Amino acid sequence: MKNKQSLFLSKKELLKEAGCDDYEESAKRLFSKAFGIPLAQSYKYQTHEGSSENASLFSEMVSRRAVGVPTSQIVCSRSFWKNDFHVDGTVLDPRPESELIIDVAKNLLFDGMRVLDLGCGSGCIGLSLYKENSNITLFLADFSTKALNLSRKNAQELKADCKFIHSNLFSNINNKFDLIVTNLPYIAKDDFCFLQKEIILHEPHEALYGGGSGLDLIKLFLDGVNRHLNKKGIFVIEFGEGQHFLLREELLRSNFNKVCFYKDLNIVNRVVCVKKDT
Repeated sequence: MKNKQSLFLSKKELLKEAGCDDYEESAKRLFSKAFGIPLAQSYKYQTHEGSSENASLFSEMVSRRAVGVPTSQIVCSRSFWKNDFHVDGTVLDPRPESELIIDVAKNLLFDGMRVLDLGCGSGCIGLSLYKENSNITLFLADFSTKALNLSRKNAQELKADCKFIHSNLFSNINNKFDLIVTNLPYIAKDDFCFLQKEIILHEPHEALYGGGSGLDLIKLFLDGVNRHLNKKGIFVIEFGEGQHFLLREELLRSNFNKVCFYKDLNIVNRVVCVKKDT
């Protein structure tokens, strides 16, 4: 096996030449995974034990990343909020922007609160809230059985006690909740072609495409959410850049008046928190 530092630097340069914007971070994560070391120590090449098998695995991983496979799908893991979550090509990768949902909702939690993560995917949003307060009653729902299987795996990993519901939006949900959180698909038809190539090729389109305006599924959610909220219930939704005004109109049309919008780190309206009027 060639010197590990030389190996790491050469593969990092390969990712850079391949056009990976996150080439340095990707190289560290792949090196960490291949050699079985903590990510924070991935730069300490001289301290790592390793074999030619580790080096071959690292090279293979880098080759996949160089042709556009997301790093998270190669290592089968993505960090979100305070934990790592298992991910694969059947669910949307957790995004830093979605952590704003946690930042807003964690302050609303109380013991015994009934919380629904609708369209849960990997379960990262609902499970992150559970880790903030394990005395909530958490429900994870998704129309994809593969997504539910993955969220169940993450729940087991995090030792979270929760219930799982196979449902397309509210079609198979009869309960009421104190808090509903959701990150439904919101990419508009005309914006879809502008997504990064690796997203289009490697992430599930049904978790991205939100119809002509991007709000098709969110509108359906608004049509049904009132029936599934307890008195003084709250819901928190993530939405896309530039959809703020249209979403406000839809909320008013659905008779939701207690509305508060929140901006992400890029100063873009990204999340709305809505309280039931009665």
